[in-house]
Amino acid sequence: MLIAVIGGAGKMGVWFARYFLEHGHEVIISDINVDKVGEIAKSMNVKMAASNVEAAKRADIILISTPIDVTPKVLVEIAPELSECTVLAEIASLKSRIIPVLKNIAKCGVKTLSLHPLFGSGARGMVGEKIALIPVIDPLLEEELAKKIFPEAKIILVDCDLHDRVMALTLALTHFINIVFASIIGEENINVLKRLGGTTFTLQAVISEAVMCEDPALYASIQMNNEYTIKYLDKFMLKADKLRSIIKEGDFDAFTEIYSEVRGMLSRDEDFEKAYERMYRALKAI
Repeated sequence: MLIAVIGGAGKMGVWFARYFLEHGHEVIISDINVDKVGEIAKSMNVKMAASNVEAAKRADIILISTPIDVTPKVLVEIAPELSECTVLAEIASLKSRIIPVLKNIAKCGVKTLSLHPLFGSGARGMVGEKIALIPVIDPLLEEELAKKIFPEAKIILVDCDLHDRVMALTLALTHFINIVFASIIGEENINVLKRLGGTTFTLQAVISEAVMCEDPALYASIQMNNEYTIKYLDKFMLKADKLRSIIKEGDFDAFTEIYSEVRGMLSRDEDFEKAYERMYRALKAI
């Protein structure tokens, strides 16, 4: 089976090209960065297409791994070349602008999959990893197809609106917090902070540094292309400002009240009581 990875010069594109190659498939890659994709194709011993259209024409399965704002354009670009035998999958982190385009393509008989790998390019393999599946036309058939292509992954079915709202919390807000944290410790002597920092700081610093190692264009897209981002950032700023005021005023009772209230909300998580132990296990792992 020939699998085309469009956006094959990006981190996730390379990851999936390698994954398919390791699973016995023939792989062809394309990318707007011709020089880089050429080097990658040579190093991985895979084919390189001169264009996205050329890659799409030849493939049984097409995986689009392009920036969020580019993905709809790529879908439209290659759509005329697809047949009912083709499987077209995309892995963008946000879906609201992509699902309508996929629906139009699916109406022509093309098998479409809207996927979001809930892991990064540092993952060592697919075993145990999660992939969100956002239904385009037929949830059950698409879930079955996704499981067939990625049998080692846990496929999680979620509708488009809920997916993007959750991503505003799990990606946009998390990245925002870590970027701000990194900007503050970056102004200090990080080596001194690491020598004197405890467990909480050490783990937070690792996460922040990992965030800052990623592609800024991707992270900007995650922030700016999600309609729910500002809602949660505003909520965060309000809560942060309230807590800051309590600390500034030295209101001990108000602080402990908020702390207890938040702890009560989090305690509904069945893993809450194990959180401290898990933090130390995570620290040992790094």
